[in-house]
Order: sequence, then structure tokens, then C-alpha cells
Amino acid sequence: MDKQIKVAVCGGGISGLAFAIAVGKNPNVSVDIYEAAPEFLPIGAGIGVWMRVWDLLAKMGLADDLKVKTASTTTPDPIDALIFRKSDQPEGVEFYKLVTNGPFITFHRHDFQQTMINHLPDTCKMHHSKRLSTYTTLPSGRIRATFDDGTQIICDLLIGADGIKSVVRDNLLRQKAAEHAAMGNHEAAYKCLVSNQPHWSGTMAYRALIPMEKVKADIAKGKLTLEECHIQHMGRNANLIIYPVANGTMINFAAFYHQPDKVGTVFEGPWVAHVSKEELQGAYAGWEPSVQAWLQFIDAPSRWAIHTIEPLDSYTADGVALVGDAAHAMVPHQGSGAGQGIEDAYFLATLLSNPSVNVRDIPKVLSVYDAVRRPFAVDVCRRSHLNGSFYTMNHPEFKNRIAKCTSQAEQEQVLKQLGEAVKNNWEWAWSSSFNDCMEAGVVMLKRLMTSPSDVTHGVSAVL
Repeated sequence: MDKQIKVAVCGGGISGLAFAIAVGKNPNVSVDIYEAAPEFLPIGAGIGVWMRVWDLLAKMGLADDLKVKTASTTTPDPIDALIFRKSDQPEGVEFYKLVTNGPFITFHRHDFQQTMINHLPDTCKMHHSKRLSTYTTLPSGRIRATFDDGTQIICDLLIGADGIKSVVRDNLLRQKAAEHAAMGNHEAAYKCLVSNQPHWSGTMAYRALIPMEKVKADIAKGKLTLEECHIQHMGRNANLIIYPVANGTMINFAAFYHQPDKVGTVFEGPWVAHVSKEELQGAYAGWEPSVQAWLQFIDAPSRWAIHTIEPLDSYTADGVALVGDAAHAMVPHQGSGAGQGIEDAYFLATLLSNPSVNVRDIPKVLSVYDAVRRPFAVDVCRRSHLNGSFYTMNHPEFKNRIAKCTSQAEQEQVLKQLGEAVKNNWEWAWSSSFNDCMEAGVVMLKRLMTSPSDVTHGVSAVL
């Protein structure tokens, strides 16, 4: 038997790249990445990570090259990270300052991805124009993957890092549904098929990149506000944030408009489209002048219909694992989507790199991966949704109280409580360490390899 574990990664995005880098030059694991796009293009807007993920990037050897791509500091010292401001009125109100251990470290997405590509080990092979069609589990337990161009490959482990529209997930859940149906469990089969379908969150994201050269004169004159401590503008059904990326040469504009009655409905039309500036301006009509001033610099925003997937019962099947958005696509309101994908990849790569692990141990590795990473990521998804309800002032505890405030003092008190609620819901991101999850996984794998029935006993990795 070939002792080297052959891994095929579908998807050359951040999660797939992180896995290949984390495995590194481990002689026991070979990695091939199969990317559907013919080439990587310089597209995308802002992306960010918290310190717990930055620590992983440093362990992967990326820190020095990434530091020159960001204007953010990269130390874990307490920092004024965000100012919360109620902006859906003629005169906005600043009501809370969020202090975190280390900043939210921001990048232009292309810079981030290209840095990762530059750090791929020589042993990792990248294959472009390879979109997965289907996969089959062979009697030997290995996986045969077939691509749209007819290419077939054999691997020991197939990793689905192919995003929210994951073909790997589609195959995995359809196969599980067929197995449930064959056993007469039609309810479970139906659940598999339903959970595979992305759902519209009811939120539109309007995104744009603005060259700093275009706005720096207005910033200097005070016509535009760009604080070192970024402002999270909030209001009923909408929020927006503006911050520098690409080492301060570009401004990332991200605005979110939420329609509560559209949650879970089918979005008609393309998920991503360029729209008129009038559509964006209409969503923020009546907001304070500092917001209106920034809107004047957005000529052709891209509009993204934000979709998510329902929590899955498992991120794994025989010889298959899902990571990143393929496993847990979430709303972006905790800045943790990319970070959770990196954590998935690093966790799985670390377990596979254990010198005691061989091909026969892949089922044990996948059991541990699912036991630790899935509940953690599911909880982050839940918290991200909750942050969104706070930002758009739709949370049941606050929306009516804010609307019914009869004095400025009463509103200040309610808004302060809202700020505290956001902090309590979010502080895991800067107060916890990924090491806890990783240590839990190492302990679980060791137990499973010595006592197969003891996979989850005594270990918890939930937030």
C-alpha cells in the first residue's frame, strides 16, 4: 500500500490554499489543488482576520509578507477597534467604542490570496480549469473524482473548498440522501437535500473600492470622515463600514441593506451585479451627512445577494471533508468567514500531518475534524447572524425599545446596552485562542487511535 496520503482539494480559494500551505512539505501528504477558474484574477474587495487567525498565518510563515499588505497593526495589545454610531437620522449619535485585544487586520482580498499562492510549497500542484462534476467512493475506500472536462483522478481524501455553491457538498449530500432513502428514512433524505441549497439571508451587500488618491484631499479638509478607529454605521435595516485596504492605498466600502421579510426566500436574478448609484443612495436616504458624503464617491457599486447554508449534520463522509464556505457559509457580520475557513484547513492539515497517521487513519481524522470544527463553526454562524440583527436594529430585544425612546437619555441607555450585546456576542474572536480547538483535536485523535469508541469523551471545543 502507498503510505503517502494523496489529497485532492477542490477550490483554490483561501481555505484550499491554507490547507496546502499548512501541510507544507510533509512527506506523508501530497496535495493537488483543482481550481475551476482558468486563472486567478485581481478581483474582490476587503477581507480581514482577527488575532486568533493571524497567529495561524504566522505559523504558516505568511506574517512577514502579509504585514506589508496591510495598514493595520498586528499586535495583540488592547485597541479601540470600532466606533458604533446610529446614523439613520440627520444627526448621527456615537454610542459605543469597542475595545478588542488586537485589531481586525484588513487586506485587499487579491493581495491576501496572492500572498498565499506565493507561499504554496513546491510539492503542491495547482490545476486550473478543473471543475468537479462528481465523485465516487471505490471499494478500496479511495475516491475517484471526475471533472467537467472528463479528467479523472484517484485520491485518498477529497476536500471540498469550493465555496457556497460547492459541487463536493452537492455530491456528498445527494449520496447521503440516497442512502437514507434506501433505508426508508425519507425525512432524513429530504433534510439532506434541503440543507444543500443556499438560502438568501435577506441582505444585500453593496461593495466598492475607492482609490485613496481620489478622496485624500476631502479627508484632509474634513469633508469625509475616515477615523483610525473604524466606524460601524448602524440604522434600521441597514449598516455600513468604511476602512482602508491594500496598505492604505484603497478604501473598502461595504454597505448592507436587510429586508427581514425576504429571509429564506429565493433571490431572483444574479447573486452579484453592478447597479446604479441611485439604488445604493436610496437604501440610505435620510442617513447623516457623513454617510451621504461617502456615497457620492460610489459610482457603480457591485450588489451581492448574501446567501448562507443551513447547519449541516456533518462536514464529512467516507474520504471526503468540507471546509470554509462549502461547509458553513455565513453572513459577514463578525468578519469571520475567511478566518473560519483558515481554521478548518489548519486543523485538518495538522491532524493529517501527525507522523502516526496513515491512509487507514483518515476516517479517524475526519471524525475528529467533524466533532471539533463543526460545532464551533456552527456557533460562529449563529453569532454572525445575531450581530447582523444588532447592526440593523432588528433584534427583538432592541428594535421596539429604540423606536419607543422618548428622551435622549433613554435612547443613550438602550444603545449602550446594544453595544454591550454586540461585544458579548463577539468577544470570542479576540479573547479566545485556536490552540484550544487544536489541542482538543490532538487529544481526541490520540484517544481514537488507541480507543476507537472514545472519540468525544471529555473534550469540548464549543464557544
